[in-house]
Amino acid sequence: MEETKEISRHDQLKFRLRNRIDEELFERMPVDLQDYLIELDPADVKEAYLTTLLKLPWMSERKLPDIELELAKKLLDRTHYAMIDVKEKILRYMACQKHLGKNYGAVLLLAGPPGVGKTSIAASIARAMGRPCVKISLAGISDALYLRGAQTIFHNAKPGRIVDALIRSKSFCPLILLDEIDKMGSSVEHGDPESVLLDILDTDRSKFVDNYLGFPLDLSNVIFVATANSLEPLSPILKDRLDIVELPPYTEFDKTQIITRYLWPRLLREYRLDCLDYLCDPLEENFEHPESLRLEDDAIEDLIELCPEEGVRDLERICRRLCESVISIYYADGVIVNSINHDNLEQLLGPIYYKNRKH
Repeated sequence: MEETKEISRHDQLKFRLRNRIDEELFERMPVDLQDYLIELDPADVKEAYLTTLLKLPWMSERKLPDIELELAKKLLDRTHYAMIDVKEKILRYMACQKHLGKNYGAVLLLAGPPGVGKTSIAASIARAMGRPCVKISLAGISDALYLRGAQTIFHNAKPGRIVDALIRSKSFCPLILLDEIDKMGSSVEHGDPESVLLDILDTDRSKFVDNYLGFPLDLSNVIFVATANSLEPLSPILKDRLDIVELPPYTEFDKTQIITRYLWPRLLREYRLDCLDYLCDPLEENFEHPESLRLEDDAIEDLIELCPEEGVRDLERICRRLCESVISIYYADGVIVNSINHDNLEQLLGPIYYKNRKH
């Protein structure tokens, strides 16, 4: 009597699903999802649903990325000034994650005034941890389906932003930035997005179910970082789930350090003014590497006086205008400005092309 050939789990899929789902990809899916697909009738599966399912990063590495604490510390220090409390907390989380071999720590909430670097430090945290970073803006959101997704029975149904973040990051181990959670709304008809957040941010994240997909997704390797300008709009229950770090406004000394050590050098590289030969020789054929565009101390004092905000967003905006003006003056008049100081600051911030020019 011939032995019955064992049928693989992939062969147990119905014809259409078996053709659409590659065997290697199917084997990378969780067993619960394999069972779900095996029992599924292909006639009930919409093409859009199947496309979304296949876009999820099943082939990506599931284990947590390796962390080098010394490199992570250098990266955080190189990209952001001060923020000692945030950096200390993150490095502790990284050390415990490295030691335990699994995600560690509560969801971090960075609270502070606009422009103090909440969003950018989150991106640096992701880089330091070797993870992709995906931002979900929650400002003005008053529909729970935005995060949870809509069931496939509804017209124009689609997955929620959490599933979308996994697809965009191409990883099951990303850092998801929940931006401006203090500006969420609520709706009687469409539910409260904060209640969905409470479920997502629960300590056991291995059973999150998106309404569109209809099966549990394991979010236990995802790191969530939230930002807020104010803690007042947040409910006590939500605040209890968060590890809150408040970022204070920058002092004049802080702003001077940020301009000198971080902001201005970055803008010089971005606008190719770190070597003024870029202006004379845009094709980079004859480099003598003269000094880069200098921002003198008296100009920095004037800029800080012009921007009394608590953060540095306006400072960056006005520094960008200075870089644009230096480039514009070269192409309008053929003059290279190699130093910005108190005397020429007003001229550089004013009109370049239309002031005192003959028509």
